Amino acid sequence: MLNHLPFKSRPDILVVDDTRENLRLLSTMLSDAGYKVRKAINGALALRAIQIAKPDLILLDIRMPDFNGYEVCSKLKDEPQTAHIPIIFISASDEVLDKVKAFDVGGVDYITKPFEMQEVLVRVKNHLMISQQQKQLLLQRQQLAKQNKQLQLLLTTTKAINEADNFQEALEVTLEQVCEKIGWDFGEVWLPNSQATVFELGEGWYASDQRFFEFRGESKKLTFATQREFLKQICTSQQPSWIADVSVESCDIFQRNQLARKVGLKACFGVPILFNDEVLAILVFLKQEASPPEKLLMKLVNFLASQLSSFIERKRSESALRESQQQLAAMAANIPGCVYRGVVHPDGSMKLIYTSEGEQDLSGLNPKEAMREPNRLLESIPADNQADFYETLRAVAELNQPITREYPIAAPDGEVKWVRNSARYSLMDNGDVMVDGVAIDISDCLREVFTSCIATEERLRLLEQAIAASGSND
Repeated sequence: MLNHLPFKSRPDILVVDDTRENLRLLSTMLSDAGYKVRKAINGALALRAIQIAKPDLILLDIRMPDFNGYEVCSKLKDEPQTAHIPIIFISASDEVLDKVKAFDVGGVDYITKPFEMQEVLVRVKNHLMISQQQKQLLLQRQQLAKQNKQLQLLLTTTKAINEADNFQEALEVTLEQVCEKIGWDFGEVWLPNSQATVFELGEGWYASDQRFFEFRGESKKLTFATQREFLKQICTSQQPSWIADVSVESCDIFQRNQLARKVGLKACFGVPILFNDEVLAILVFLKQEASPPEKLLMKLVNFLASQLSSFIERKRSESALRESQQQLAAMAANIPGCVYRGVVHPDGSMKLIYTSEGEQDLSGLNPKEAMREPNRLLESIPADNQADFYETLRAVAELNQPITREYPIAAPDGEVKWVRNSARYSLMDNGDVMVDGVAIDISDCLREVFTSCIATEERLRLLEQAIAASGSND
């Protein structure tokens, strides 16, 4: 019979009846069917037995000398710890009012004496099955609610980490979100030295109650760990670790065991933040209840730790990029003319990715303005030269060769300048042309050449006049 019930062990049934013959008969019948049976001859003994160990089902007589069955049932249904226990009333009364009252106080069934053994067994089996299914459904709902909270934690914390301005802010928001979303009472971060022989308490922390401020304050005094210590083991393994109850652990495993016992903290788990295969920091969480390891929770927080690691890497990359850009801008500012990078699309449109401060002196356009409206640079080239400019660009892009060109441009104030543009054109797979170049103003050079040419012509004219005059004197 029990093979059809979803119980890991024999169901525990409490039989309560002040008639010893009924008590013996029911107990023997249920025991023969494979159930674990306990007996109580009155209501007071029944309530005491339930306090010691909660049964899976109760067979309860109504007419008893001290507490009747209705009173016993009402007391059990008023307590959250026993309200879920199914109660089947057994009574010699076949009155409708008695049956109505039995169901009204919380009974799940009513069997009239004298009872048929097979009927009792079938009803017991059915109600045990229903009760177990209800427990499983409740457990599944609780698990789904817990998973939903963990998913919310993952989403909100990942978003908060990515929006943080610095690593300290990202750490604090992680500690707060983990504790608040999944109901843990205390969160902190420990920073190891390179040999993981000294641990210092980080600035970020979270406490659900002021009672745990003392735990934080006393923890600041600790800066070392033994070889077996919780933090040391996490550094060595580079893996999350869990302690079911730190208050009962030895001091060499968890140095703050007595302090945790004093403030009421028990379950604890720690997760390393790895960066370049080294433990940069350890997130530690504690709560007031003892708890076995929750693998899903550790995986989730471990993922958040990897997000913190990615945050550090991204911030360092951004810092390196800014430094590189600053160096490039400083170099470009010292180069005569304008250094630029742009993209010309197959439809003829262009995008200016970068241009140095020299753009202002060259074309009269502010660099930001030029990058925002790159077509204004093309407009600065006189119309009769633009066709030649486009033709040259296409031809050189196909050959993928550097080229130097000289052409005039018109500044916004109307001044015409001559520009020497040296650039390399690279044809991309999508048809775009990447242009990297340097453009310089050669107007002064041309004027000097022009002036020199005029002076040379003048000298030649004077020389010719002198030669002619010399010939006429002869």
